[in-house]
Amino acid sequence: MTKSVNIAYLPRLDHLRAFAALIVLYYHSLQLLPQSPGGGQVEGWIHTKNPFLAMVVEGHTGVALFMVLSGFIFTWGANGREVAYSGFLRNRLLRIYPLYAWLLLVGIAMHPDAVDPGRIVEMAIPFLNAGNKATYGVATSLFWTVAIEFQFYLIFPFLLSILNRQGCPQLMLMVLCALAYRLIADQFGANSRAVAYWTIVGRIDQFLIGMIAAVALRRHGNDPRIGPWLGRAFLPSCLLMLAVVTIFHRAGGYPVIATWKTAWPTVEACGWALVVVTCLSVRIPGSRILSMAAAYVGSISYSIYLTNFIVITQVAKHMGALTLVPNPHVNALLVCTAVVLPASIALSALTFHAIEQPFMKMRKTYMLDAARPSPAVAA
Repeated sequence: MTKSVNIAYLPRLDHLRAFAALIVLYYHSLQLLPQSPGGGQVEGWIHTKNPFLAMVVEGHTGVALFMVLSGFIFTWGANGREVAYSGFLRNRLLRIYPLYAWLLLVGIAMHPDAVDPGRIVEMAIPFLNAGNKATYGVATSLFWTVAIEFQFYLIFPFLLSILNRQGCPQLMLMVLCALAYRLIADQFGANSRAVAYWTIVGRIDQFLIGMIAAVALRRHGNDPRIGPWLGRAFLPSCLLMLAVVTIFHRAGGYPVIATWKTAWPTVEACGWALVVVTCLSVRIPGSRILSMAAAYVGSISYSIYLTNFIVITQVAKHMGALTLVPNPHVNALLVCTAVVLPASIALSALTFHAIEQPFMKMRKTYMLDAARPSPAVAA
């Protein structure tokens, strides 16, 4: 496991990354694997009253958790310091671009007849490929999230400087501004779901709220009047997030295009931020081996996220021979657990150690006042 030279390692954050990656994996499996008795793919959105199944059906919420974590981790690591812009971007490129470039080459190799120089340039520069406009099949289907992440990387050093000088209220004002402009876009006829889901205009709330959560935890996490209550609030926070996602699902879930979707990224981010803060504050007794296993899955979560479509679409070709139970959706979840999950972890471990890790070892300190890494929060 290759650790950051700028931020002290927090195993609990890798546990959260693992959860985010796996909920997306199960979400995609539930969308792509169910087949009818005749062998065709089962179409249509799933509707359920079961809160836990609703979390899987709306598993796209794992993307929001990833983005809240990004804002949180960078701000926690900075600990009130500034970052060198060029050094920060260099480290981010070393972290995300090798696998990104490799999968782009794989996608081009898989679709040689669709090669277009303009599309290749658009995809090769991550922040240009907003809204998933350009893809080369399953190898690049999830590049849109990298585009949004990279757009955030480009402005994070400035946001951090604003936070250090003007405090959390200024970031809250930015969240309100983003919410207002999503509402304006909706009133001018834009697709509220697309704006909220596929663009930085929708996702910026999640990064900003993650940054605010990091500041809040650092200021109050060790306060004897507040800290213990944060730990006790972990389970209620998880149940609250489960309830929020269930309400979202019962209101129509992802397929619905409605004005209220303009506020969903903010609500979603607040829920996940609360889970992150309380998770880092709670002490959970348990097996060290299980903790290490979960942390390892979290460490390869970027590979799991970007490559899961490859595994799922390949498994989908053989679903006729993988019918374990009659219900196609239950069967999809079982096949995901028995086949897709171990295959995804195996492929992702390979890509992580062969492609990602060598470049991660090239990262350098980018803190302008980097006497030592940021301290850890919880055991």
